[in-house]
Amino acid sequence: MPVHPWPGPGWDPMGDLAVIEQEMTRLFEQLLGHGAHQPHAADGAWSPPADVSETKADLRVQVELPGVQPRHIRIDLFEGVLTIRAERPPDPALKRDLAQQVECRYGSFVRRLTLPFPIDPDRIRATYKDGVLDVRVPKPVESQARRVAIEAA
Repeated sequence: MPVHPWPGPGWDPMGDLAVIEQEMTRLFEQLLGHGAHQPHAADGAWSPPADVSETKADLRVQVELPGVQPRHIRIDLFEGVLTIRAERPPDPALKRDLAQQVECRYGSFVRRLTLPFPIDPDRIRATYKDGVLDVRVPKPVESQARRVAIEAA
């Protein structure tokens, strides 16, 4: 039985599992024909954390993207799927042969969110501040809760 060396204290098993999950998703999408309109070559390098919340007026998606320049972020809407892509290049000063420990993830990623309601793409708003992307997707007026007045008969 071969013995494999321990990857060391910088090894991130949960990060490796996230990469495997993204790659499996990409493969299933490719096999089933979903997402064929989008390139997959860069998928799966890293997966930043994201929070999705809902208010009366909109759906809010917040993605932590430290070290990512706004010009490297792309947001698309196609057939009810909101796609967020970004790329975080490694620090050119980092010399892997001299590094003692490397835990940060670099490269491209793709996050897809199927929206639960039809939206007007021109109303989506995105801001980027302090390494956090904040995307607001307004709900259509007909899907917002309204109080119905009761008329006396």
